Amino acid sequence: QIVSPQSGGKTIDIPSVPAGKSTYLFEVPAGRYCLQRFSYGNYLISHQGQYVNCFMVPAGEIGFSGMYAPRAYNGQVAVSQDLDVASSQAELKRDYPRIAAQFLRPEPALTPAAETAKAPAQAAATTTTTAPPPPGKDLISSWVEHDKQESDDTIYLRNNTKWALEITVFELYACANIKQTCKPIHPHFTLAPHQTKSFMKVQPDNPYAAYSFHYRLQYNFN
Repeated sequence: QIVSPQSGGKTIDIPSVPAGKSTYLFEVPAGRYCLQRFSYGNYLISHQGQYVNCFMVPAGEIGFSGMYAPRAYNGQVAVSQDLDVASSQAELKRDYPRIAAQFLRPEPALTPAAETAKAPAQAAATTTTTAPPPPGKDLISSWVEHDKQESDDTIYLRNNTKWALEITVFELYACANIKQTCKPIHPHFTLAPHQTKSFMKVQPDNPYAAYSFHYRLQYNFN
């Protein structure tokens, strides 16, 4: 059972799930939705009155709950929430092409004046480190490294050119359970030619729940 803490939200009930991986699509109002009850064998996991394992459903788009997976730990059953957004988007395009084409958020277009980048969704328990991408033809590269000990993500930027540049606008957007402000900022952050620097740490507001975010930036050459 998945519920919405907001007034007017919809309760999602899935009576039975077969062994293996299953995908379920529901039409619901925009808002925040959270796992409330989960039965597994003779176990019943209930978060009555609490909102955990949450996800956001943006208006007019598809929200992703993550992959809820029961696991046995030291004789107890726990439910993990894997937020592998890239794989799930690929599966949605493959299995539900019409729905994906209509509702899946398209990647923002790149322009010479502004580069837009997308951060992978991370679960607080994930131990993923994204390696720096090769320079290729991009003027500026960005990537995210996850720190398991601190439960935060660090956004890194690299100037691939022989000129100094300045980040003039940076925005976190489509945020779920993020402590940092999700709106455009003007950091005046500079990068020397071929320099790599850490730009920002992104942390979950609730370290025990899944979180996700996107980011985009604009830059000028000095």
